[in-house]
Amino acid sequence: MRPVLAALPLLLLAGTAGAQQATRTPAPPLLACPPSIEVQSRDEIRPPNGWELRPEPQRHWLRGADLYEGDPADRVQLRPDGDQRTRREWWDLGGNRQPYRLVCRYEGLEAGIMATVPAAARRCEVSSFRENSRGMRHGRIVSGPEQVVVACR
Repeated sequence: MRPVLAALPLLLLAGTAGAQQATRTPAPPLLACPPSIEVQSRDEIRPPNGWELRPEPQRHWLRGADLYEGDPADRVQLRPDGDQRTRREWWDLGGNRQPYRLVCRYEGLEAGIMATVPAAARRCEVSSFRENSRGMRHGRIVSGPEQVVVACR
């Protein structure tokens, strides 16, 4: 009976270490797309006499990203691996001749924002999550706000 009791603290200790490893959070990203950006309208509106233009900033939400080897103007866009079930796409990094460039894409915008991926990054990943709700965004019906996260670690 005594050997079983002596082993019990070791089992509890091993279980605690396993639980700590399972709940360990991933390393903070080296680079991440901002979840939204604000755009000040630059439309060339000429209001009629007696009226004035009242521009308002518009918030645009992150919808995805593209990864390029080198300058995107050279059109060396990399194709991600993906898993439709988990709504994830990723690029495993390494072996490149030129720096990687991440272009973050936002809802309702043709242009995106770009940053150079740090050389220490080993993977860039796009994950999306959708809530079960309906609403309007930019005049379109959307089923739940889709939250997209783009991070390079």
